[in-house]
Amino acid sequence: MIVVRRISSMKLLNSLSTAELSRYFDVIPGIEPLKLPVAHQNLVTLDCLRLDKAHPFISGNKWYKLKYHLYAAQAADKNTLISFGGAHSNHLHALAYIGKCLGLKCIGVVRGEPGPTLTPTLQDCVDWGMELQWLSRKEFRDIAEVKCMELYAERYSDAWLIPEGGAGEEGVSGVEALFTRLYQDGMLNYDLLACAVGSGTTLAGLVNAKVGRAECLGFSALKGDFDLERRVERQLNKTSHVNAWQICHDYHFGGFAKINSRLTDFISDIYQSHDLLLDPIYTGKMLFGLSEFMHQGRVKPGARILMIHTGGLQGWRGFGDKSPVFQ
Repeated sequence: MIVVRRISSMKLLNSLSTAELSRYFDVIPGIEPLKLPVAHQNLVTLDCLRLDKAHPFISGNKWYKLKYHLYAAQAADKNTLISFGGAHSNHLHALAYIGKCLGLKCIGVVRGEPGPTLTPTLQDCVDWGMELQWLSRKEFRDIAEVKCMELYAERYSDAWLIPEGGAGEEGVSGVEALFTRLYQDGMLNYDLLACAVGSGTTLAGLVNAKVGRAECLGFSALKGDFDLERRVERQLNKTSHVNAWQICHDYHFGGFAKINSRLTDFISDIYQSHDLLLDPIYTGKMLFGLSEFMHQGRVKPGARILMIHTGGLQGWRGFGDKSPVFQ
């Protein structure tokens, strides 16, 4: 049985300035060996970048994608942060906590219709002071992302708008800065960097970063979203070298947030054997796909791989009896 501490029992930070918050969270994450049998059998070195250990609330890649948005909001003298996400959004969860730390007003525009009770994720957001607004799935589909951003910018002129998932130039820059720093500190001696892909922001940051010889491999969490490549391409630095990259679309397990026993058994086996908890939406599918790549001989013997744990463990709470036990 997988046991995780209940999110709501964690202690909040006191109110901090943006600079203080940056010093608190700009930590060098640890890299740990992941001794999967399939890696050993194929003479591959597999390590894991433990971004999930950065913080219980601002977990994984979330701080790095939000950091430069916060700096930009501060420079523009904006006192409200607005962003978008689903009812189990890791992004809104992290943003609400950051807003609490900084004493900023946060508005979360939630995709979907309100139910009789809030999800655990949204309840945390409300407890941390985030105001929730709702945008039906039909409205979300009917209004292009850019148009939606424009509408909210007009409605809230004193607010800094953050695209869903922390995307945008600021989000890419935060990820790029992290991995460039890791490389400069001598921590990225790898042939392949692997990450999950949702908005494409993390992958774009990796591709833009200075990472030596490494190629970047993303595993899409979305079914049939072959527009991802174009969205990543749009976020790349056009004036300097970018790293080789590709996206694999074969391990979505039926679509975004879709799971089955094959995936959950894999995640459970990884946890029991390696004390590494993956989330079922992003990192679980990514490592499953990466393991298949090694099993199929699509990774050269002797290769060094770094998989990036982008956090998101609080999202397990949206899976009911299929989730780990939170206590």
